[in-house]
Amino acid sequence: LDSLKDPANGLDQKSEEVAYGYLSLADVIYKQEGDLVKAEMLARESLRIRTRVCGNDQVNVGPSCDLLARILKSQGNMGDEPMELFERCLAIDIKNEGPDGANTAVSNLNLSIFYHQLAETQQEIQRRVEYLRLSKSMCEETVRINTMIYGFNDPQTIGASSQLSIITRKLSEA
Repeated sequence: LDSLKDPANGLDQKSEEVAYGYLSLADVIYKQEGDLVKAEMLARESLRIRTRVCGNDQVNVGPSCDLLARILKSQGNMGDEPMELFERCLAIDIKNEGPDGANTAVSNLNLSIFYHQLAETQQEIQRRVEYLRLSKSMCEETVRINTMIYGFNDPQTIGASSQLSIITRKLSEA
């Protein structure tokens, strides 16, 4: 991170290119299950720059929100911040590609998985059911969009349908 911030490298520290670099490096670290603290720092910096350069709801901001939320979740943070980041990513995708876009489906699925995992941490049955219902709703949207875009037999549709089946079963058992 310090080498990227070095003025001698000639990079505009407030540019989309630098934000993309931070995001890409954070993603590699995250996928390799490396230093998640460093990945979080890079993803936060990417989000900060992109928000300042592009605005709060532009398409480039969504991936930074999503990655930061996934990193926080991997660190065991199931609180408001990752939830708000997943929700923000979904809102950005809906604004920029509509309710039936491929990225909207991905964001719905990510939020569904987050709510499902959050439900699993709840001791109170009413809260667990509330999060499972939210998870089911998001997953149903994912299945609807994926079916429309890719068809019934596509692996993405099948995977989301499988996730929906699991959520529905857990909801019926609650």
